[in-house]
Amino acid sequence: MGLIKWAYFVKDETLSLHDCVINYFKELDNIDLNLSNKEIKEIIEKVVTDKYKKNENILKSEVNRYNDLWKKYNDKYFETLSSYLNIEWPKNISIINATVGLIPVFPRYLDDFSFSIGTGVDDLKLLEVCAHETLHFLWFEKWKQIHPETPRREYDSPYLVWKYSEMVTDPILNNKPFSDMFEFTEHGYDSFYELKDGNEKVMDKLRKIYSTGKSTEEKIENGFKYINSIFKK
Repeated sequence: MGLIKWAYFVKDETLSLHDCVINYFKELDNIDLNLSNKEIKEIIEKVVTDKYKKNENILKSEVNRYNDLWKKYNDKYFETLSSYLNIEWPKNISIINATVGLIPVFPRYLDDFSFSIGTGVDDLKLLEVCAHETLHFLWFEKWKQIHPETPRREYDSPYLVWKYSEMVTDPILNNKPFSDMFEFTEHGYDSFYELKDGNEKVMDKLRKIYSTGKSTEEKIENGFKYINSIFKK
């Protein structure tokens, strides 16, 4: 419930969360904008509560389906990710929790290694979301090693460190060894694919940086220097 209320009021153009909420909960499209935030939140609460009551069995079914799909890849993926990023999983983390809900966006919660996903996600998209969201957890553990000076707030929108973390999922998951493991094509936020560096797309250049034979640490550093130069223009 809190997620939907938050997303409804978000104005970050990179995320376009408000539009996602409206597309998912059509009943919220005609809310009188002259109402107070409190009144709007009360309407959201009623719409979302009614939808959950109607879809309780679907939620339970999707939890089982998602678990059955992901468990085929779980161990191999996390072993491969740990090796790729050249870092061990934190000793205090043995489980990553994923909650399934009637939600239009799939947020991740770095501090407790968990994320959320909606219902009705097809098989390939489910694998992509799980790989994408869980990559962030180990990615930021690696980032802490390389840049311990980065404030925690910069791991989230709208900071550059966050933007970079969302951009690198494409060159990482669409390259070997992950491209040999999965059949999906990883795709980040649409706005990142619209960025250009001269006549070349920024994401294409970032892919080239990550397809080199350099160490993971060098790829991370070179990629960030490049992205930093783009957003400073």
